[in-house]
Amino acid sequence: MSALTKREIAETVSNELGYSMRVSQQLVNAVFSQIKASLINGDQVKIVRFGTLCSVQKLARRGTNPVNGEPIIIPAQRTVVFHPSRALKRTINARKGEEILPDR
Repeated sequence: MSALTKREIAETVSNELGYSMRVSQQLVNAVFSQIKASLINGDQVKIVRFGTLCSVQKLARRGTNPVNGEPIIIPAQRTVVFHPSRALKRTINARKGEEILPDR
């Protein structure tokens, strides 16, 4: 399993749109900066046919220290949740060679 990096996204933008690598990296960084700022402000980020990112507050809860097995309290914190769109789920679950039906 490999991971897609921001650099690889910038390379794709550069190749597909004909921008220089420097401009493509600036573009990708600007998009991710805007997404980050929106999540920090508590806004949802909805990307059509891809999914929605939102910031949620998790309450403090009990947990177990994996090193020594002692009970601990995990503090409350904000985290990011991703909800994939139906179109993305269908695309991911489609078998090779199958036709993917459009959204209704």
